Amino acid sequence: MAACIVIALGIFMMLQPFAMVLYTYSFATMLAGVVLFTIVSKFPQ
Repeated sequence: MAACIVIALGIFMMLQPFAMVLYTYSFATMLAGVVLFTIVSKFPQ
């Protein structure tokens, strides 16, 4: 669940028109979310 929130936060950061700093770190945030999701999805339930 946390990985999905991080990915959504990265998308929000990329699409917002207000702060260039948020846009700058949006790709790194999305990438971290995708890596986290990939790792977590390998865990058994």
